[in-house]
Order: sequence, then structure tokens, then C-alpha cells
Amino acid sequence: IILRKEEFSRRGNIMNKICFGCGAKLQSVDEAKEGYVPDGKLESSDYCKRCFRMVNYGEKGKSSTPKRIDEILKTVNKNAKHVVFMADFINVFDEVMNIFKKIRVPKTLVISKSDIIPKNVSFAQIRNYLRTVYKVHDDVVFTSNKTSLNTFMKKIHGLEEVYFLGLTNAGKSTLLNSIIEKSGAKSKKLTTSYKENTTQDFIRIKLGEVTLIDSPGFVIDNFELDKFTNVSSEIKPVTYQNKVPTTYKIGDAFSLSVDGKTSAVFYFSKSIDIKRFYNKKVVGTTFKVRGNSDVVICGLGFIKFTEDAELTMPQDVMKYMNIRPSLVGGVYE
Repeated sequence: IILRKEEFSRRGNIMNKICFGCGAKLQSVDEAKEGYVPDGKLESSDYCKRCFRMVNYGEKGKSSTPKRIDEILKTVNKNAKHVVFMADFINVFDEVMNIFKKIRVPKTLVISKSDIIPKNVSFAQIRNYLRTVYKVHDDVVFTSNKTSLNTFMKKIHGLEEVYFLGLTNAGKSTLLNSIIEKSGAKSKKLTTSYKENTTQDFIRIKLGEVTLIDSPGFVIDNFELDKFTNVSSEIKPVTYQNKVPTTYKIGDAFSLSVDGKTSAVFYFSKSIDIKRFYNKKVVGTTFKVRGNSDVVICGLGFIKFTEDAELTMPQDVMKYMNIRPSLVGGVYE
């Protein structure tokens, strides 16, 4: 078969076409693989089938081939001039902040979903915490669906290119869509989902003089996303005085036992019911927590302990657990 030059060029462009929603290369060969488009629609499609259904029908999507964290960081440290790194209020802990520290180019830390932050926790307190605990001296910006984008837009004004990084479901694509809308650009929207790995590969968005680049989300096992709706409203702390060994049942997710005379302050969505039991043991791993520490369950919430305590948690929940100096108390207030 002999193709004319212009026909070959047209087909080549189709073969290299990527999905605007997730960045995967569009293809009509294998429906089980990323970027699939039904046969005959490859030329006219801007989204793969997965993203099309997410955009038009609200379906949740999940990637089967996440990019490794070190692959993303290698690309960014080699090519980026400025990076915006996003993490929400719940998921500020060692593993996330260690990723942030590995970014070797100028960067801004964005605390997303700031509308869920309890009213008793100020932005200044969080900035002080980040400086003291994680030695963050870079710019820190807070964003949410309700806050103005003006402060953030000023941060990126005059930059030629900005990479957006963060945990999967940190709100990168949502923020980028807000920027696209505010700029008045006619660019299509990126897909967003409560499932991990909505973005498959780097997506470049040209807005006037600046190019915004959405990256695949960093994947850390996320317990909450498979079992609960995403936390979208202000977290209101609930305090219990733990005077005798007590077991707390956190919704339908898990139970943990606490042994020690301490206040236990639960920072979870108000939609999650917490119940107490005094003669019910938890089978799992037992560990000690120092006073003024938070036990974080990745993506779900955290519990502040004011005094030393001994906890027992189911083994299958331990991989989602992190311990940090309490973000909501002590010298950071």
C-alpha cells in the first residue's frame, strides 16, 4: 500500500495523538490498555474512552500503570524551571514531604482543599509547622474550591513553564481546570476523579505566555478512596478522654484500641461515625505513640494524642498509617 505524503502525515499525527484528559497515547487496538478509543473515532476524539465517560457521565476511573515517583522526579529535575507541589491538609507527613524535598528546582508548596481545615487551625500555624518540622522555606500557598485564585496566579505570573506535582487526588487537575476557566481559555478540561491515577502522563496546556504541565499523581496506598467519599467539607474535631483501655470503631473502615490516659482528638469527616467500646479487643500490631503526636491514616484523617499511649491497629491498616508531630497543637500555634 502506497500512501501519499499528506495522508502519511495525517495518519502519523493520529498515531501520536494523546488524550487531553489523562495524557495517554490514543489507540484503537486494545480496549484493556490505556488510551483506548473505539475504532473509527480515533481521528475525531480528544479523550480516550475512560476519560470520555468520566467527563460526560461522572464515572470514576483508575490507572493500571502508574508512573513511578522516581521517574517523575527525574523528568522534572531535568526539565522543569518551576514546580508547584500539591498536598492536602490531611496528607502532610514524612513520605510526602520527603518527595517535596527531592525536587531540585524552584518550587511552591500548595496546601490544597484548604476549606476542610478546621477553624481552630490557622494558615500561619501550618506555615510555622512546615518551617519547624520539615524545614520548608519555600513559598506556601493555600487553595480550595472557595478561595480566590488571585494569590496563586500572582505566584506563577511571568513564568514560562510550570509543572504541577503531588499525590494522586491532591487536586492538581481541579486547580488547573480553575486556572483554565479563570484565564478565559477555550482549552478542554482535564479529567478529575476520586480514584488514583487519573492522569497517566504529562499533559501540556498552553495559556498565553505560560505553559502548565500536569503530571501523573504520586501513588501512595490510599485507604480512604476505596471505602469513603472524598472529604469535601470542613473537618470538625471530636475529643474523647481515654481514661481506660478503649476501642474506637472508625465508621466501617477499621477499629483501633488505645491504652493510656490521654485525650484522643479525631479529625475525620463528620460523615464518619465513631463509636467506643470498652470490652472489645483489636487483633493487630501494637505500637507506642508519644504525646502531642498525630496518627495519620492516609487520605482518611488523623487522630491527635495529647499524652503517651499504646495503640493496637489491624495489620492491613498499618501500611496506610503515619505518625507525625501534631500539626494542630504545641509550639506551632
